[in-house]
Amino acid sequence: MIEYFRGPYGANLLLRWHGSALAKAFLPGLLSVILYLSIHYSRSRPPSSSLHTPEFENDDLLNHPYAIGVLVSSVSFLIIFRANYGYQRYWEACSMTHALMSKWIDAACYSAVFHLQSRHYDGARPPSFFGWDELNGRGLTRDREVLPL
Repeated sequence: MIEYFRGPYGANLLLRWHGSALAKAFLPGLLSVILYLSIHYSRSRPPSSSLHTPEFENDDLLNHPYAIGVLVSSVSFLIIFRANYGYQRYWEACSMTHALMSKWIDAACYSAVFHLQSRHYDGARPPSFFGWDELNGRGLTRDREVLPL
């Protein structure tokens, strides 16, 4: 079991490096920021070649709404599918836990039924209806529909 140490508003859990998602996401995030900044600053320099025409000089393709829309929609789909996968794993674990509890209860019931059948448990066995011959001689039955007149 993981022991968590209490802190103010869980700040120690947010800043914890071991076992954190931040540790796994830090390097890819840092690499993507470095890649974005290198592309941004390499494109924002004044053009030195004659291939650039004046009408396209001020356009920044990285800030175009269609490009951002594609990125946002793809990241949204990734997050949604990943959350759905986690939700399915959670409910699969719940159903497996219930199945496990059901099997253990079945095993406990079967052992409780059959363990008292041995002669070793004659002193500890609970009384049975058919163990009282004087009551059976009086015509007492367990049938609730038959009433004596």
